[in-house]
Amino acid sequence: MAGIQRRQLVNMNQHYRRFSLEYFLQCQQQLGIEQIELWCGASHFWLDHEGWGDLTHLKQQLKDHHVRVVSLTAPSMAYQYQFAAQEPEDLAYSFRYFSNAIRLTAALGADRMTINSGWGYLQEHHSTMWNRCRDHLGQLCRVAEREGVCLMLESLRDDESRLVWNLASAQKMFHEIRHPYLKMMVDTIATGAAHESLEQWFAAFGEDLIHMHFLDGDPWVHHVWGDGNTSLAEQISIMTAHHYAGYLVQEVADEAYFSDPFAADRQNFRILERFVEDDTYFSVQLLKNK
Repeated sequence: MAGIQRRQLVNMNQHYRRFSLEYFLQCQQQLGIEQIELWCGASHFWLDHEGWGDLTHLKQQLKDHHVRVVSLTAPSMAYQYQFAAQEPEDLAYSFRYFSNAIRLTAALGADRMTINSGWGYLQEHHSTMWNRCRDHLGQLCRVAEREGVCLMLESLRDDESRLVWNLASAQKMFHEIRHPYLKMMVDTIATGAAHESLEQWFAAFGEDLIHMHFLDGDPWVHHVWGDGNTSLAEQISIMTAHHYAGYLVQEVADEAYFSDPFAADRQNFRILERFVEDDTYFSVQLLKNK
């Protein structure tokens, strides 16, 4: 059976937003999870257009729990900061915010940060908001290049954005920006909502597809594995056929999991562990934490 490597599995802290970052890290240590994508929600780590929180303390927390940050997500769908902000002053604030996120990514020793297209006013002409988004992302790519950080562009659902919401629009944005520090990622909830397959995305982007938010879906909800209707075995088979070696980030984002995120993680990784080929320690930790 096709499998995945333990080094590909990455957890995210978004569903722990009602708990402390320290609690999240304790849970990851109990599960034997050593890699995370850091979600910079204010309850866990402060990030804004002026700067960020106590980086020395964050690094010590990560070290104490034997966890490293491999990628970063800066919350970006709130109006204050988004990639296609309409008002010039808001776009300027957003540029400073995302530039800080890129610098924070580098300061944490990670090499990638997730991005999306943002959204435009519904009454706006499509080309107006498209060009604004493209130019903003292009400027951020130049910041990313200076910091040695790759930006991972994901699609959104069509209820979230009229910009990059499917494969065709993702290809168009990727090719218009044409920057070596822009790569592609799949969010399996967004692609599922667009009725698109992993096979189609690999065919379109090949080696430029290097990151995933990899969840079970219905297809609209960010479920943990086992709660949706996606075939995990089929997804992994497709990835294996395309020699995918990137990260598989568990972006658990549905509120149903917010009251007991540790239970969600235990279920999620017990299922994923069946496909892990190269480590028994992971299995032992999961069995201990049933």
